Amino acid sequence: LFDETQHLFKAEQERVAELQIINSIQQGLAAELDFQAIIDLVGDKLRDVFKTPDLSITWYDEKTNLIHTLYTYEHGNRITVAPQPPRAGGMFETMVQTRQPIAFNSIADYEKMNAVAVPGTDQGKSYVAVPIISSDRVLGIIGIENFERENAFGESEMRLLTTIAASLGTALENARLFDETQQRNAELAVINAVQSAWAAELDIQAIYEAVGEKVRDIFDGKTI
Repeated sequence: LFDETQHLFKAEQERVAELQIINSIQQGLAAELDFQAIIDLVGDKLRDVFKTPDLSITWYDEKTNLIHTLYTYEHGNRITVAPQPPRAGGMFETMVQTRQPIAFNSIADYEKMNAVAVPGTDQGKSYVAVPIISSDRVLGIIGIENFERENAFGESEMRLLTTIAASLGTALENARLFDETQQRNAELAVINAVQSAWAAELDIQAIYEAVGEKVRDIFDGKTI
């Protein structure tokens, strides 16, 4: 009975800690509308929670059919990874079909799914990844890797990552739409300003000057 009570107490403590983490992240998500800022917020928080130097968040661009690595730390250093198309039969395609997390507990598990290391990165020994889903679409992946030991991740890590990914999917989709709207509004404002200059000027050189100054101002360009 004592052992069972201790086990239940530990499970309850873990659950309380998970809820605190989720609440902290959701508060940050509510305060942020910038797409990359949300990615960085969640990535930093997860690295701290899992005490891991190796975490990545990727995003799938349906228009270009490329997976963008928006946040990647390997061996404690933030690195840049070039966009890659999904590998045929690979992890992303599997997640699109199953909507389920994936865990690699050994090198053999990597090999089964043909999960080779992305150029410029190292091959891990354990890996857990969960899909970021919104509107029944897989938008990206959160993944944690361990380069030192096999079987490094269990159900608690997968459960917490899955819960956070569910919140992240909606927040990122909203942020992406907001960014697109803001960008389009800015474009329209620029076009309107240039067209107003055209309408006010009949002299060809004056039109060149008005448009040139506007474009130089927008792009902060010294040479144009």
